[in-house]
Amino acid sequence: MGSTETQTFGRSSYAGFRSTIKAVGTGPRGSRALSFEEAREAMRAVLEGEVSDAQAGAFMVAMRTKGEEAEELAGLARGLRDAALSREPVAPGPGGGAGDTGALVACAGAYDGVAGSPQLSLATAAVAAAAGAPCVVHCGDRLGPKHGTTPADVLAALGGPRRPSLARSREMLRRSGVALVHAGEAIPGWDRLARIRDEVGLRGPLHSAEKLVDHLGAERFVVGYAHQTYGPRLLGALRCLGAGPSLAVRGIEGSDVPRPARPQASGAAPLELPQRLDLRLEPGATAERSAELTRAILGGEEQGAAAIAVTLGAMLRLRAAGACDSVEAGMAAAQDAIASGAAATTLRRLLDAAA
Repeated sequence: MGSTETQTFGRSSYAGFRSTIKAVGTGPRGSRALSFEEAREAMRAVLEGEVSDAQAGAFMVAMRTKGEEAEELAGLARGLRDAALSREPVAPGPGGGAGDTGALVACAGAYDGVAGSPQLSLATAAVAAAAGAPCVVHCGDRLGPKHGTTPADVLAALGGPRRPSLARSREMLRRSGVALVHAGEAIPGWDRLARIRDEVGLRGPLHSAEKLVDHLGAERFVVGYAHQTYGPRLLGALRCLGAGPSLAVRGIEGSDVPRPARPQASGAAPLELPQRLDLRLEPGATAERSAELTRAILGGEEQGAAAIAVTLGAMLRLRAAGACDSVEAGMAAAQDAIASGAAATTLRRLLDAAA
């Protein structure tokens, strides 16, 4: 996009990407929402390096100030999908269980990770896959504003690669029913974009749009959010994108794992989830502590708040995958996957494939 500005009788004519910044950054009276195609084109231009770092940063801040609508969020996600190298479908292998598998579910929480709580996304995906819901977990390198622990950090602490290649991610899914996809490997331009976001520091629409990429052919989603208004927005964007049955989870620090005391999730309708107001997660957000908890939960040795959160999260993935027909059935299937050793087997297969 060009950056030429012409003057006409004292008024500025904004060309190229500056017109996009003007559309969203003129303040509460002058700003407007982008159309789906405008948002898609803006994302393409940023990823392909057609705009400067300063313009990309200005766009992020302007969108953060204005607030994105579901159609804009869908357009940004479509732009990320257009660029992604990771969308070719992969047939998931069975988890550690022997039953049939449901549809593949793409799972993501806030890419800036968790800073005060254990990172349980990988553990949750392994339990879900063992119970019949294959999962692709996606994230990137540590990212602001939290710079918290990511699922990739946990995979590394378990002995796998922190940044698996796409070939390795596909092999994980084939052999274990679980894959971890790193956005920097999957989406050209993402690393530059992440650097700019880190410099800006604020969360913005990309923190939501990146959760909606259909890696490895997933058409169903379980996505986490922190602030109440984002649940309907994420689900609205997924409807615009033609996604299958999906759920939005108000998770632990914006992750895709429910809070054990007051879990909240919704899809086509809110879900009634069991509450345990007596449960509190112990602090411990390091990758090493999260890896220890992952092994302990999947081995049946840990049965406290973290284990309950993982069981709830696995049930939600089973629901999204079409592998259970009720909350109670999904909880029972997740618990059985742990008790039978199937979840621990899934983790071993995942780590073998990741090596």
